[in-house]
Amino acid sequence: MAPAGLGFLLGAAHRTRRRVWEATLVDLDLTAPEAAALRAITAHPGIGLRQLSRALVTDVMNARRLSVSLIQAGLCENRPDPQDARRRPLHPTPAGQTLALVVADRAVGSEQELRQLLGGDTYATVLSGLRRLADHDPPLTTPGSLRAGAHPPDNPPEEKP
Repeated sequence: MAPAGLGFLLGAAHRTRRRVWEATLVDLDLTAPEAAALRAITAHPGIGLRQLSRALVTDVMNARRLSVSLIQAGLCENRPDPQDARRRPLHPTPAGQTLALVVADRAVGSEQELRQLLGGDTYATVLSGLRRLADHDPPLTTPGSLRAGAHPPDNPPEEKP
Protein backbone atom coordinates (compact mmCIF):
# COMPACT_ATOMS: atom_id res chain seq x y z
CA MET A 1 0.00 0.00 0.00
CA ALA A 2 1.40 3.42 -0.99
CA PRO A 3 1.90 6.00 1.78
CA ALA A 4 -1.09 8.31 2.08
CA GLY A 5 -0.54 10.19 5.33
CA LEU A 6 -0.56 13.95 5.66
CA GLY A 7 3.24 14.25 5.78
CA PHE A 8 3.67 12.16 2.63
CA LEU A 9 0.99 14.10 0.76
CA LEU A 10 2.45 17.45 1.88
CA GLY A 11 5.79 16.37 0.44
CA ALA A 12 4.21 15.16 -2.80
CA ALA A 13 2.20 18.37 -3.17
CA HIS A 14 5.32 20.43 -2.46
CA ARG A 15 7.33 18.62 -5.14
CA THR A 16 4.51 19.03 -7.67
CA ARG A 17 4.00 22.73 -6.92
CA ARG A 18 7.75 23.36 -7.00
CA ARG A 19 8.01 21.79 -10.48
CA VAL A 20 5.12 23.97 -11.68
CA TRP A 21 6.62 27.09 -10.08
CA GLU A 22 10.10 26.36 -11.51
CA ALA A 23 8.53 26.01 -14.97
CA THR A 24 6.87 29.41 -14.46
CA LEU A 25 10.28 30.94 -13.68
CA VAL A 26 12.39 29.20 -16.33
CA ASP A 27 12.41 32.12 -18.77
CA LEU A 28 13.59 34.42 -15.96
CA ASP A 29 16.66 32.24 -15.33
CA LEU A 30 15.79 31.94 -11.63
CA THR A 31 15.26 28.93 -9.41
CA ALA A 32 12.37 28.95 -6.95
CA PRO A 33 14.71 29.58 -3.97
CA GLU A 34 16.44 32.42 -5.85
CA ALA A 35 13.07 33.98 -6.66
CA ALA A 36 12.05 33.79 -3.00
CA ALA A 37 15.35 35.32 -1.88
CA LEU A 38 15.08 38.12 -4.44
CA ARG A 39 11.55 38.93 -3.29
CA ALA A 40 12.67 39.00 0.35
CA ILE A 41 15.67 41.23 -0.41
CA THR A 42 13.50 43.58 -2.46
CA ALA A 43 10.82 43.72 0.23
CA HIS A 44 13.45 44.40 2.92
CA PRO A 45 16.38 46.36 1.47
CA GLY A 46 19.34 46.13 3.84
CA ILE A 47 18.39 42.67 5.07
CA GLY A 48 21.21 40.62 6.60
CA LEU A 49 21.94 36.96 5.95
CA ARG A 50 20.50 35.79 9.27
CA GLN A 51 17.28 37.71 8.64
CA LEU A 52 17.15 36.37 5.08
CA SER A 53 17.61 32.80 6.30
CA ARG A 54 14.74 33.25 8.78
CA ALA A 55 12.51 34.77 6.09
CA LEU A 56 13.23 31.82 3.77
CA VAL A 57 13.04 29.22 6.57
CA THR A 58 16.49 27.90 5.70
CA ASP A 59 19.98 27.90 7.17
CA VAL A 60 22.41 30.81 6.89
CA MET A 61 24.76 28.96 4.52
CA ASN A 62 21.93 28.32 2.06
CA ALA A 63 20.85 31.98 2.28
CA ARG A 64 24.48 32.94 1.61
CA ARG A 65 24.67 30.71 -1.48
CA LEU A 66 21.43 32.24 -2.77
CA SER A 67 22.68 35.78 -2.17
CA VAL A 68 25.98 35.03 -3.95
CA SER A 69 24.04 33.69 -6.94
CA LEU A 70 21.85 36.82 -7.04
CA ILE A 71 24.89 39.09 -6.67
CA GLN A 72 26.64 37.30 -9.55
CA ALA A 73 23.50 37.75 -11.67
CA GLY A 74 23.50 41.49 -10.91
CA LEU A 75 20.16 41.31 -9.10
CA CYS A 76 21.36 42.39 -5.67
CA GLU A 77 24.48 43.68 -4.00
CA ASN A 78 25.92 43.76 -0.53
CA ARG A 79 26.99 47.13 0.76
CA PRO A 80 28.98 48.07 3.83
CA ASP A 81 26.86 49.03 6.80
CA PRO A 82 27.96 52.48 8.04
CA GLN A 83 26.92 51.47 11.57
CA ASP A 84 28.85 48.16 11.63
CA ALA A 85 31.80 47.44 9.34
CA ARG A 86 31.35 43.68 9.81
CA ARG A 87 27.84 43.74 8.32
CA ARG A 88 27.26 43.57 4.56
CA PRO A 89 23.47 43.98 4.17
CA LEU A 90 21.82 43.02 0.89
CA HIS A 91 20.13 45.52 -1.38
CA PRO A 92 18.34 44.90 -4.67
CA THR A 93 19.76 46.46 -7.81
CA PRO A 94 17.39 48.22 -10.21
CA ALA A 95 17.41 45.05 -12.36
CA GLY A 96 16.60 43.00 -9.25
CA GLN A 97 13.72 45.29 -8.32
CA THR A 98 12.27 44.99 -11.81
CA LEU A 99 12.61 41.21 -11.86
CA ALA A 100 11.12 40.91 -8.37
CA LEU A 101 7.99 42.66 -9.65
CA VAL A 102 7.70 40.12 -12.47
CA VAL A 103 8.15 37.25 -10.00
CA ALA A 104 5.54 38.75 -7.65
CA ASP A 105 3.07 39.07 -10.52
CA ARG A 106 3.62 35.44 -11.46
CA ALA A 107 3.23 34.39 -7.83
CA VAL A 108 -0.17 36.09 -7.75
CA GLY A 109 -1.17 34.15 -10.87
CA SER A 110 0.06 30.91 -9.31
CA GLU A 111 -1.98 31.53 -6.15
CA GLN A 112 -5.04 32.32 -8.26
CA GLU A 113 -4.62 28.97 -10.05
CA LEU A 114 -4.46 27.17 -6.69
CA ARG A 115 -7.54 29.01 -5.42
CA GLN A 116 -9.41 28.06 -8.58
CA LEU A 117 -8.26 24.44 -8.38
CA LEU A 118 -9.24 24.00 -4.72
CA GLY A 119 -12.16 26.41 -4.47
CA GLY A 120 -12.08 29.50 -2.29
CA ASP A 121 -13.15 27.91 1.01
CA THR A 122 -10.81 24.92 0.70
CA TYR A 123 -7.96 27.20 -0.37
CA ALA A 124 -8.46 29.35 2.75
CA THR A 125 -8.67 26.28 5.01
CA VAL A 126 -5.55 24.67 3.56
CA LEU A 127 -3.65 27.97 3.78
CA SER A 128 -4.65 28.39 7.42
CA GLY A 129 -3.67 24.82 8.25
CA LEU A 130 -0.30 25.13 6.52
CA ARG A 131 0.43 28.35 8.40
CA ARG A 132 -0.28 26.54 11.67
CA LEU A 133 2.03 23.70 10.65
CA ALA A 134 4.77 26.11 9.58
CA ASP A 135 4.51 27.97 12.90
CA HIS A 136 4.74 24.72 14.86
CA ASP A 137 8.45 23.90 14.91
CA PRO A 138 9.08 21.86 18.04
CA PRO A 139 12.72 21.75 19.12
CA LEU A 140 14.47 18.40 19.34
CA THR A 141 15.75 17.78 22.84
CA THR A 142 19.13 16.48 21.68
CA PRO A 143 20.63 15.89 18.25
CA GLY A 144 19.87 12.39 17.06
CA SER A 145 17.21 11.81 19.71
CA LEU A 146 14.65 11.11 17.00
CA ARG A 147 16.59 8.54 15.00
CA ALA A 148 14.89 6.63 12.20
CA GLY A 149 11.88 4.75 13.49
CA ALA A 150 11.81 6.52 16.86
CA HIS A 151 8.74 8.43 17.99
CA PRO A 152 8.63 11.39 20.36
CA PRO A 153 7.03 10.50 23.70
CA ASP A 154 3.92 12.58 22.97
CA ASN A 155 3.46 10.99 19.53
CA PRO A 156 3.61 7.19 19.88
CA PRO A 157 3.14 5.00 16.82
CA GLU A 158 -0.41 3.99 16.00
CA GLU A 159 -1.30 0.49 17.03
CA LYS A 160 -2.37 -1.86 14.31
CA PRO A 161 -5.59 -3.86 14.88
